[in-house]
Amino acid sequence: MLTHNNFNHEVIIVGAGIAGIAASKILTKKDIPHIILEASNRVGGRAKKAPDHFGSWFDIGCSYLHEGEINPFVGISQSLNTPVKTNMGDQFSLEKTKFLINGLCLSKEARKSILEEEQIFKDKLSKAKHYPSDKALSSYLNMTSSYFPIFSNLLTGLNGVEPNLVSLKDFASVKEGQDFIIESGMANLIEKWGSNLTVKFNTAVKKVSWTENRVHIETTNGGFNSKKLLITVSNGILSSNQINFLPELPDYKVAAIRNLPMATLNKVGLCFRDGTFQKNHEGWYVVCGGPSETSISSVMSFEIRTKPKNHMIIFFGGKEATELELSPKKVLKRIRLMLSNTFGHEVLERITKSITSSWGLDEYSLGSYSYGLPGKNKDRDLLRKSINDTLFFAGEATEKYHYGTCHGAYFSGVRAAKEMIPKLKL
Repeated sequence: MLTHNNFNHEVIIVGAGIAGIAASKILTKKDIPHIILEASNRVGGRAKKAPDHFGSWFDIGCSYLHEGEINPFVGISQSLNTPVKTNMGDQFSLEKTKFLINGLCLSKEARKSILEEEQIFKDKLSKAKHYPSDKALSSYLNMTSSYFPIFSNLLTGLNGVEPNLVSLKDFASVKEGQDFIIESGMANLIEKWGSNLTVKFNTAVKKVSWTENRVHIETTNGGFNSKKLLITVSNGILSSNQINFLPELPDYKVAAIRNLPMATLNKVGLCFRDGTFQKNHEGWYVVCGGPSETSISSVMSFEIRTKPKNHMIIFFGGKEATELELSPKKVLKRIRLMLSNTFGHEVLERITKSITSSWGLDEYSLGSYSYGLPGKNKDRDLLRKSINDTLFFAGEATEKYHYGTCHGAYFSGVRAAKEMIPKLKL
C-alpha cells in the first residue's frame, strides 16, 4: 500500500523513444507537468544513428517512413526543414526489385513467375483477416515453389523472424503504402524533434509500486512519484523482468507481452568510394545463389543508395540476424562473396567503411520490433489496455495496424496521452 501524498509530477513517461516523445508533446501542449525517464543517454530509442566517423546520416535502427501518404513524420520533417526522399516505392511490392542469380538478371519468364506468386500470396493475405482462425504466415506460402527461398527470405526480413513463427492475421493487418526516407537520417530527425523535452537520462526504472492514481518509481537515479505512468519500453525489456511491478501486472498483460515477442532485424552498412555506383544502380536487390534460377539455395537482399554517399544496406532477419551478432566475420565473408559474384571482385577494393547493427543484444531494447505469434493476433489490444486508469502503455507493439514502425510508435504515444488526460481531471 502506498502512503505518499505528494507527487513530483502529474505523469511519468518511461522511455524517450518515439512513443515517449510523441506523448510528451501532447502533454506539453496541455501544460501537464511530466518527466521522461530514459535509461540511455539519448532520445530516439530504436531510431539510432551511426557514429560520426561512419556518417551520422546512416541509420543503424529505423530508417523508413512507411505509409508515407499518412506518416506524420513527413509533416514533422518539413516543419524542421529536413528533406524527404519520396520515390522509394513500396517495400511490400517486388515489381521494381532487381533479381539476380549468380550475378545475372533473372529471365523475363522467371521474373514473371515470381510476381505472379507474389500476387497470389497478396490475394490470400487480403482474405486472411476475415477467417475465424489464425495460422502461421508460412501456411500461405507455396513451399514447393522454386522461388520459395526468395519469399521466405523477404518475409523474414520484413518480420525479423521466420514466417512459420508469425501470426498470419497479425501480418495481414499491416497497412501497405509508399516508403519514404529522410535523406539526412531518421535518427537525426528524431533527435531534432525530441529536443527541448524534460528528460532525465541514464535513469533506468527498476521498480514500480502503484495503487490507483498513485505511482512510486525506483530508478538507478533516485525515486519519483506521479499520479499516472506511461510505459513505452519495448516488449523485450518488459519480458526480461528488468522492471519489477508491485502489485504484479495482471495475467492477461503478462501473456500479451509474452505473445508479442521481439524480432531481430539487423543491417550491415557499407560505404564505397565515390563513383562506384551510379543513379541507375539505386534501388532494391534480391541476389540468389544456386545451380540455376529454378534451383535457389541462398538469398540476400540489399539496397543501394548514392546519396549522401555511395552506400549499401544489407538486411538480415531472424536466425541470420542472430548469426550476424554471434559470428559477424562469417557473415561478412558471405557478403564479400555475394558482392564479388554480383559486381566483380574489384568492388571489394572500393569499400571504405562498414558497420553492423546488433539489436538483439541492445540492452535498451533486446530486439528490433514486435511480432505476433500464431493464434495471438488479438493480444495487441490487450497490451495497449490501461490498468486502473493509472498504468498506461504505448509503443509500436501496441499498434494493431502499424506495429514495427516509427509512425506506429508515434500513433501509440499520441493515443496513450489523449487517453490519459481526461483521467487526470478526475
